[in-house]
Amino acid sequence: MAKRKRMDQIKSVLRNYLACGSIKGTARQLKMSKNTLREYLRRAQAHSSDLSELLDLDDEQLSQIFYPSEAQQASYRSKVFDQQVDYWLKELGRVGVTRQLLWEEYRSSHPNGYGYSQFCDRLRRAIKSKDLTLALEHNPGEVLMLDFAGKKMHWVDTQSGEVHACEVLIGVLPFSQYSFCIALPSQSLMDFIHGLNQTLLFLGALTKVILSDNLKAYVSRADRYEPTFTQLCEQLAAHYQIDLQATRVAKPRDKASVENAVQQAYWRIYGPLRNEVFPSIEALNNAIKVQLKKHNQKSYQKRSGSRQSIFEQQERPQMNDLPPDLFEVKKITRAKVQRNYHVFLGEEKNYYSVPYQYVGKQAEVIYTRQSVEVYVDQKRVATHERLFLHGGEYRYQTRLEHMPKHHQEWKKSQGYDASYFLEQASRIGPATQWAIQQVLLGRIHEAQTYNSCKGILSLAKQYSPERMERAAQRCQKVSKATYGMLKRILQHKLDQVEEQDKQLSLGLHENIRGADQYQ
Repeated sequence: MAKRKRMDQIKSVLRNYLACGSIKGTARQLKMSKNTLREYLRRAQAHSSDLSELLDLDDEQLSQIFYPSEAQQASYRSKVFDQQVDYWLKELGRVGVTRQLLWEEYRSSHPNGYGYSQFCDRLRRAIKSKDLTLALEHNPGEVLMLDFAGKKMHWVDTQSGEVHACEVLIGVLPFSQYSFCIALPSQSLMDFIHGLNQTLLFLGALTKVILSDNLKAYVSRADRYEPTFTQLCEQLAAHYQIDLQATRVAKPRDKASVENAVQQAYWRIYGPLRNEVFPSIEALNNAIKVQLKKHNQKSYQKRSGSRQSIFEQQERPQMNDLPPDLFEVKKITRAKVQRNYHVFLGEEKNYYSVPYQYVGKQAEVIYTRQSVEVYVDQKRVATHERLFLHGGEYRYQTRLEHMPKHHQEWKKSQGYDASYFLEQASRIGPATQWAIQQVLLGRIHEAQTYNSCKGILSLAKQYSPERMERAAQRCQKVSKATYGMLKRILQHKLDQVEEQDKQLSLGLHENIRGADQYQ
């Protein structure tokens, strides 16, 4: 007989033969040999003269009819396998026992048993049906597991009152459960690598492997067997001489230790800090460090020692030393020096000053997560601390030495700067602070806006801070604010007028029918 057919194919053969009643017609329609068709019909008719009865049988019963020897063999293999499942599941929890070892022992006593892939597949289904998890043995100092917590933490800008949400990266060594936690502005690649660097600094040593799930900053293409990691993460791995691994998609048990560490962080870090307000992300991370120390020093419930003591005694000696320099991400972009002697960094939408002599020239901006360096003609002309770390957009960072002499003298004589006006406005209210920010951004040279800012603050004294705040709120609705706009609103008392939706009224006349006409 030709290649054996599946049970659904055999049922199709029987249906077609019952429909046309011809071996030749059925063979032509199904494109199969007439001799093969006769053999299937012979086996079917040997069981029952009424072929329609066979269509009601399940696949196992049908297999017994058409392939009796193979069916018996398959039944025997399944029976032998099922008898040993409980033993294998128990053995997998022991140190050094793998599926490969169990399969080799199984085949040595049952040479005609399942192949390795089918053996593993059936064993996996048996584990799933029993809803069991394997107690995995972790080698000390071998793997660092990473994951972002599902819930965010927050800090509050004391000037604007804006609440900033933070992502929280958690790392854990599964052998000791020694944990690390850090708040980051985002899950971007630069923030992820900064968080990873801080994790390694906290540990003071290197594991052999970093394991995470398929974060966008970590994995560029997910695959069960050969995931592709982002280019910068591969550079980081080469710098630290460390292996990268990713979990299977939608398989949280592959990193069960860090999943547990996230839950522990909710209890030991989020909970105790829930009622505190932090003025910066640095203050938030300092508070996290205090709670993290308590967590790692807390004694285990079911074993002696603590996370920190087990780490120091058994894991740290097995780990590699950190290199002298941490891996650092550097980005390069080009920008023209504007008339206000600042370059614009588009990624964070902020401005950084350079010496005014370079106005109009093309500059190369090299920046890391912490700093900004500006080069003109291969010469470094300015360095700054990144503004984005403290939140906000379209802000200026200006060094006094970069300003022309007459700007410096004028600024010194005035004794004002943008931060002064923003601070004064914040005491009035967030809408007034927004209005001052709009005025500061309204001129190429920031110093030229200071008189307008002083005028706005004087209006607040003249008409009261409450009226000024309402006037600024009115300006927010049109996304524009100037000294003149605010002055006119206050003079004409428009801030005291309640805005109402304009409704079209046709008036009353004989052609308008009332509600009584529709009874």
